[in-house]
Amino acid sequence: MRITEMNGIIKNLRWVQNVVLIFLSLLIPVQAQQSDDLPIPPSFKLDGIPRIKNDDVKHLFFDPSAIKNNLIWDVDRSARKLFVTDEKNAIYSLESPLAKPKLVIEGRVPSTLRVSPTSSVVAFNNDKEDPDNYALFLWDGKSEARKLSNFNGKDDSVDSFVWDRDGKSIYYTLNDYETKLTKLCQSDLSASKCFSLELKGLWNVLDIDRDNILFKYWKSSSNQHIFSYSISSGKLTPLTESGNTTKAFFVSGKALLIAEDMPECGSDRCLISVDPRTAKKEIIGLQNVRGYLGDIKPSPDGKLLLVQEAVDGIDSLWIGKIKGRKVVPTASNFLTGSYVVWNTRWLSESEVVFTIENISQPALIRSFDLKSKKTTTWTSSQLPEVLSGTVKSPETIRWKSFDNREISGYVVKPTKIEKKSPVLVFIHGGPQVLDRPTFSSLDVRLATFLGLSIIHTNIRGSRGFGNDFMDADNGAKREDAVRDISSLLDWIAKQPDLDANNVFIRGESYGGFVALATGLRESSRIKGVIAEYPLVSIRNYLQQSWIDEFAKNEYGDPKDEILMKKLDELSPLNNASKWKGTPLFLTRGKLDSRVPEGDVLGLKSQLRDAGADVWFIFATEAGHGVAGRFVSAAMYEFLRTYLRRK
Repeated sequence: MRITEMNGIIKNLRWVQNVVLIFLSLLIPVQAQQSDDLPIPPSFKLDGIPRIKNDDVKHLFFDPSAIKNNLIWDVDRSARKLFVTDEKNAIYSLESPLAKPKLVIEGRVPSTLRVSPTSSVVAFNNDKEDPDNYALFLWDGKSEARKLSNFNGKDDSVDSFVWDRDGKSIYYTLNDYETKLTKLCQSDLSASKCFSLELKGLWNVLDIDRDNILFKYWKSSSNQHIFSYSISSGKLTPLTESGNTTKAFFVSGKALLIAEDMPECGSDRCLISVDPRTAKKEIIGLQNVRGYLGDIKPSPDGKLLLVQEAVDGIDSLWIGKIKGRKVVPTASNFLTGSYVVWNTRWLSESEVVFTIENISQPALIRSFDLKSKKTTTWTSSQLPEVLSGTVKSPETIRWKSFDNREISGYVVKPTKIEKKSPVLVFIHGGPQVLDRPTFSSLDVRLATFLGLSIIHTNIRGSRGFGNDFMDADNGAKREDAVRDISSLLDWIAKQPDLDANNVFIRGESYGGFVALATGLRESSRIKGVIAEYPLVSIRNYLQQSWIDEFAKNEYGDPKDEILMKKLDELSPLNNASKWKGTPLFLTRGKLDSRVPEGDVLGLKSQLRDAGADVWFIFATEAGHGVAGRFVSAAMYEFLRTYLRRK
């Protein structure tokens, strides 16, 4: 055969191949459009997840406007209005109570939002451009939001910022998680500069008063300290060096520190007043605080204090003032009903604003006028009718762990229970977090459509129960937190309306680690494990370059080989033979910089090779957190599938 003939045949074959490829490229989208499957996001790679039909999950979802929920917001005192966010990735201006919100910034959900104390200019941080790394933005109401921060490091993030008192500058911390250094920077709203001050570890800026700035240094969750920094002299002065000081703010030129477990306070919590010029300290008692102290915020003139405290996760708000070296109430609790409060602000010298929510009510914003004693609703919340009244009010539960330590949490039950309810146990991340009965549309949907009772746990290591409790899972005591969940399984078995034969364990981040460790330990007592973007191996987690003193205080010294081997035994990674086939739902974000990717992928492969069912979602555009409609639907199908299996 001549070469020219061969070339002609090859060209014809290539033409046929191209036609086939074009046909297939046209055919595949048509098939997808005609399919009754739930659409898979383009950035998701699935492994082991069966087809999910639209008809099986469409009842789970609603238009975003069907659920109204406001959490991140701030007050504009100069115009007596609010800036609020919602579920549509936008920031709105709310000119008056229950007015129609005006869209001002679209496509950005802030981590923190702060309005200038003297104008309507808004500053916020957002990680849209680089997941988990927050940049600082400014919106002046005249043009598009513009970036104020400049990043030079590999892993920079603006994690905290404050306005100065005259609204002319913003001071912020630039945290470099690669070098483990924090810089203090200032923006005059047109350009930014960083001070020569370099701080080792994780620091947050809390408040500023003329020449002095308050910092918080996070050594560990139970070991936080407050420092004062003089801008003019460049001197950094520790205001506390022992105990735990969680918050601080300026009142009339003096720093007020919320402290606990300090010699100055005895065994109680107290406020410590410090004059940064003279270093003189004065103790202010908090004898009128009966529950867990969530926050204290001073009025704009500093004469009154808004106090937030909680008992069994339910908040109260009252007004006090400093008199005779203690905080005395001037207005008793003005909240009616059982709510969790997320955010509080002073709208004026005599009016406070706050967010309230509970497990079955999305967050809404109200204000309380101290003079008229009138409560005003600024935003309304709503649920689709099919979800209204389908869950009971949360019940506080307590159980004894293996060492007789009391552990607590709360349970959300469906309104109607036939015989016994299957159980989903949720373990929060952190671990230094307090899980409270906040609104959860996923909880409401799972309780409504699957009949699940959902138990939220505050196992040892959680915040809100004292420093001893918060440190009770550190280092070699990590297994004790897992044993708290084992003790909860004992408690469930004794409840007449809970089905101990139908228990699932779910956890996020660090909670995912405890869920996995429970799956390894309690395979005979659970039906499945849901581990969302989990920490898988503490050893490998601690070997990352960005790990700081905070992480080592919590999890242990990575050079302690005896400890590392003990912690290795808690994880199913490299222990797949002990897993015993418990079904696993697993997620991972490609851009997650906190947990080594190889750990999650290795775990998935090892458990599957050992014969376990693994449903895996790999999100190529997500960081430390994988969420969305498809994730909720897949989790629902996972639970529904294994609830039906005996």
